[in-house]
Formats: sequence, structure tokens, C-alpha cells
Amino acid sequence: MLALLFQLQTAALRPVADTATYATPALERLVADASARNQRVPPSLGGYRASVESEISLGFLDALAGREKTTSVEQVASSLAWERTGEFEQHVTGYRSQTLGPQFATLGFFRSAWAVPSLYGNRLALLFGREYSRESAGRGAPRADSATMWAVHPLSDDRETVYRYTGGDTVEALHAGARTVRIVKIEVTPRASLPQGTVVFTGEVDLDAERRQVVRMRGSFARVERPVTGLAGMLRGPLRLEAVAYVELVNGEFEGAFWLPQYQRFEGQAGAPLLGDDKAIFRIVSTFRQYDIRTRAAVAVDTLRVVPHVLSFASRDSLSSYRSWRAEIGDATSQVRAVDFDDVAPPRARATGEAIVDWRPESATDAVHINRIEGPFTGVSARLRLRDALPGAVVRATAGYAWSERTVRGRLSAELTRGVWRYAVRGGRALDPTNDFTGSVDSIGVFSALFGQDDFDYVDRRYATALATRLFTGIDALARVEAGWAQDRQATMHLARSPLGGDPFLPDRGVDAGDYLRSGLTFEWHPDADAEFLQTGTGAALRYVRGDGQLRFQRIEGRFTTRRNYGQWTVAMHLAGGVVSGATPPQELFEVGRELGLPGYGYKQFAGEQAAVARGSALYRLGVLGAPVHLYRRYWLPALDPALVLSLQSAWTGVTSEAARSAMLRLAPGAATTGDARSSVAAGLRFFGGTVGFDVARPLDHVAPWSVRLAIGRAL
Repeated sequence: MLALLFQLQTAALRPVADTATYATPALERLVADASARNQRVPPSLGGYRASVESEISLGFLDALAGREKTTSVEQVASSLAWERTGEFEQHVTGYRSQTLGPQFATLGFFRSAWAVPSLYGNRLALLFGREYSRESAGRGAPRADSATMWAVHPLSDDRETVYRYTGGDTVEALHAGARTVRIVKIEVTPRASLPQGTVVFTGEVDLDAERRQVVRMRGSFARVERPVTGLAGMLRGPLRLEAVAYVELVNGEFEGAFWLPQYQRFEGQAGAPLLGDDKAIFRIVSTFRQYDIRTRAAVAVDTLRVVPHVLSFASRDSLSSYRSWRAEIGDATSQVRAVDFDDVAPPRARATGEAIVDWRPESATDAVHINRIEGPFTGVSARLRLRDALPGAVVRATAGYAWSERTVRGRLSAELTRGVWRYAVRGGRALDPTNDFTGSVDSIGVFSALFGQDDFDYVDRRYATALATRLFTGIDALARVEAGWAQDRQATMHLARSPLGGDPFLPDRGVDAGDYLRSGLTFEWHPDADAEFLQTGTGAALRYVRGDGQLRFQRIEGRFTTRRNYGQWTVAMHLAGGVVSGATPPQELFEVGRELGLPGYGYKQFAGEQAAVARGSALYRLGVLGAPVHLYRRYWLPALDPALVLSLQSAWTGVTSEAARSAMLRLAPGAATTGDARSSVAAGLRFFGGTVGFDVARPLDHVAPWSVRLAIGRAL
């Protein structure tokens, strides 16, 4: 997927039908004036030097949970040198990284500078060209790209053969020093029947209404490709890559005369119909500072020739010893989200337009998965987006067959979005996991049981429910209320072990069967915050669930999570707890153990009607070997970056009622509480951003020797 993300700008463009080039005569005059002024660099600008701090992240959008997760972050410091003749070099001077497990450093995949030095001219240089014009003789040698991808500028002299324009009457105010700048917004879309291979822009262009210079560009770039039709298109459909390269290029005014880069964001989002609404996300956020601007008189030559942009590197020792960071690693990319670009998405992905039906699951698990209850499962899904017919309305249907269980499961849902409110009704039959206090990296996988790792218990649940969600965008929070009917039944195991062999699966734990009214209230603050992954931030959640009917219970649970970087230090913490009361069905009890917040103990070794789990770690980077490791050509490993780590895990469960004690007997033979809190401590050495290494660990609640364990793929 990473290699595909690096070619996002070759994604096929499906242009809309042609209309008039300009929506109004006034807009035509505005664009013509702006084009004349932007095709050449202002006469007083000879060049500049500046510094830029960039953050490059890789992650994914879990659409079913509505959460973004970051798996890799690289922070890069660079110095820039730009001349009005078009020459531009980006020289990398500092580097540091964090990764969730071993992977290649993205820095090695860049073939030319990723910063856009200016928005003047007829063409814009984009990321990721095709071939090197020369190979680097050494790590510090410059690399230039002879096939840099050049997009047609919306204000170029040949713009009318490529684009059409609307808007031009929206005016906003921007304060630039002592001057109040009036901003005019223009909407730009490509024309139909463009030559194959043309790289074009779709989105918004903000102009200084007085000086007609570009203040911001926000939208997407794509290469015009011939669509695949017929049988080949049908066969490729479910697996075809749907990739979009988004940009936000923001300028600042300098010396009251011209606009130069101040903030730039590049974002690639890629998915496939078979994977549902899940997306891989590649993101670069750059902030420009410390400009040294050189002025000069006007020259008669073309000031913006198409010249390859050079990317060069300082020595490994210099990269590793760089300490002049202005922001903590992870902060820049954690402050933005993929949904920021929804309003400038390709026409088919937007909320407006004609109604669309497509065969797309909500998640990859709706299409295929395997577990010890169902065995192999395959399904089919359809989605209807009504768009202009009923704005904000989406209807989904999913149905599938569990081949070992010989059972049909599926669901039907309808959703409606109105501003900050989201309404939904859902119904179906699902196999719901009963695990508690699971981290994001412990979530159910598509093929986890295939490799003998089905560490979940399940309840066979039929349900029909209605939900209303209120978003609080100012504080990044949401509140949800839900109510409906549910029926729980015991799930029966139909797969004794993985089809590939291995140890037998454990039996599914006991549940109480019955019909009941299931209602709940949820509040989440900073929902994307997750110490299990690499995005920085602090979040919390509180949930109340109630059952009335044959199953009667009340359950409250909460969590607090935080991850922060402080120079050489990274501190992460996850706290969770809850209490359940009433008749207490076994499936509502809390369970902890090996995979549920208490490593070193057995699978769900402890249970109770009350529970608390705490996990925390502090990591200190030693500040050596901080440069990426060059393996071969474009393949670089992240920095070895050795670090010391200290972690603590603690959990407690308790029981106070006879109903809960009876439920524990029905849950599993030998189910017991922890008594006093069970805790363990570990210390060790980590590499590659903190997630590969080894620890020595021992329990704190009883005398036991230290043990050595391998640590791979966890940020907490």
C-alpha cells in the first residue's frame, strides 16, 4: 500500500461534462487579471532562503470505529534555496522518527523536493517523479528528478483549455500585519476530454482581491487516464485502488509585496471497494520559517522555467545530532484529519450530486473473515447514497454466510446527517465480541483465527436500535444516545483449531440468553486520541449501558488515554475501569488477563463486576544513531534510535454481590477476581522509534524472578 500511495498523483481522473469556461463575465476578468500577475515572479523578488519543518506520517482510517490511527511518524528539518529562475533545492538537515513496528522509512521514497517553493508561474511541481536523472554518489549528494510531475496551474496562460471556473463572489477578511486583506474564492474544475497524462487541479483558489495574488490553494491533483471498461474493468472493480492526492498550500505576505509559502499539507488517501470505507493515509505537514529574501530588479528572461527540483541530505552524523526542533514530533499531523478534505473530494465521493449505489462493505470484515464460531465467512454489501435527493442520507445493507456454522448474518442501516447531528437506525444479527479494555491493536482481525490467535469471546446478538449523535466541533467531542431491542444467545464454536493447525481454540465463554430493551449514553472527548498508536493527544470516554427485560443490568465504563512527546521523552498512559450492577449477565462482566491489560497472566484469568486497568510507559531516547539507515537505492530503514523504556501494567477486579458471583460461575469454570491489584513492571532497550527491542519484566504482587521478553509492534 505504501508504494501505491507514492503514486497517488497518477490516479485516474473522471472529468465532468463541459460547461462555460467562466460562470460570469466578472469572474472571467478577475481570473484573467490574476493570471497576468501570477505568471511571473514579482520584479522585486530575486530569491529566498528559508527553513522548513515537516512531519510525515503513515496511518489508516478505521471507518467502522470512525477513528484515525497513526503507525509511523517522521520529522524532518530542511533548508530551502529558491531562485526566481526556477532553481530550487531542499537540503535535509535533521531527522527523527517513531514507528509502530519495523518498516521502511518514507524519506527514502522521495525523488525530489516535496516543498512547493512558490505558487507563481504556469506549472506546479508535485511530489514523486518517476526516475532519477542521476543516482546519488553518496548519502550527502543531491538528487534531481528529470521526470518531476508538473501540474497545470489554474492561473496559467493555457488555463482555458484545461479548466472551468465558478465562484469569485465570496469575500473574506484576512489580517496580514497592518493590512486587512480581502479574499476572493474561486472554484476550479477540469474540463472534459483532456489529453491523457495531463495533471490537473480540482478545488479552491483564494486570491488577494486587491493584488490578485494567490493566498491559498486547497483541493486535489490527479492525472488524466483512460478508464478501464468492459470485462477487465469488471474484474478489477472490487480490488481497484481508489487514491486521491489532496493539497492545502497556504501563503503568507512578505514585505507587503509578495506571497510565499507559510504552511503546506499533502495528503494521500487510498482504499479499495473490497476494503470498505477503510483508507490508508499518507500525510505531510510543513511549516516555513526564517525567510531571508533577496530583492532585485526585473529581468527580461522567463523567471519560471521548468527546472528539476533537487533534494539533498546532510551527513548521517548531522542528521542524527540535529536538536533545533520547533515542534514536538507527532503534534503537526495529529492536529488534522482526513475528513478535512471531504468538501473538495472527487465528485463521486462528495455528499452532493446524483444518487449513487455501489457494492461496498462498511469494513473489510463484512466481506470476508474467519473466527472459531463461524469458521470462514463471506458476505456482500451494498450502499445507497441519496445525495441531492435527500442530503446526508445513506442506506447500507450487508448479508453473509458463515460456512462452518451454516448461518446467515447481516444488518440493515439508514443514516442521516444534519449539521452537527447524526441520526441512525440499525438492525440485524451480529456476532459481537465481549472482550473488555481492548486496545486498538487488539481489535478483531480479518484472518486472526487463521493463525491460531482468536483471543475473543462472542455473543450471538439480534438487535434493532436507533441512535442520535451530537458533535461538538469546538472541543472535538461527541455525545450519543441509543435505544432499541436486543436478544442475546450463546454462540457455539464450530472451528476447533486453525485450518493451518496449531493448538485447539479455547471454548467460547458462557452468556445468559434473553430479550431486553438495550439503551445507552456515550460521551467522548478527543475520540481519535489513542496511546496505543503514535498520534499525540489526550482523550477520554464515558459510557452508560442499561438492559431492561429478561436481562437486567446497568453498566458504566470509562477510559482516559494520553500520549505526549517532550524532547527526548515519550510518555504514554491508558486508564480504564467500570462497574456493572443488577442481575449481571456473564457477558456484561469485566474480564482481564494476558491480552486485556495484564500481560504475564493467563487468558482472561480474572473477572468481576468491578474492574480497573492501568498501563503506562516512559521512553527516553539516547540521542545517538538517529539518522535513517540506507539499505539499497530507495529502501531505507527508520533510524536505529536506541531508547530506554520503563513500563507498568496493573489491573484489579472485584465482586460484591451474589448475582455477580453466580454470573462468574456461568461465565467460565474457575473464574475468579484478582483479590489485590495484580501488577507487573518492565524495563528494557528499544530501537526503531521505540517498538522493537527487549524487556526484562517481573510481577510486583508476588515474589518471582525477572523474565526476558521480546517487544514488537506496540507503542504502549
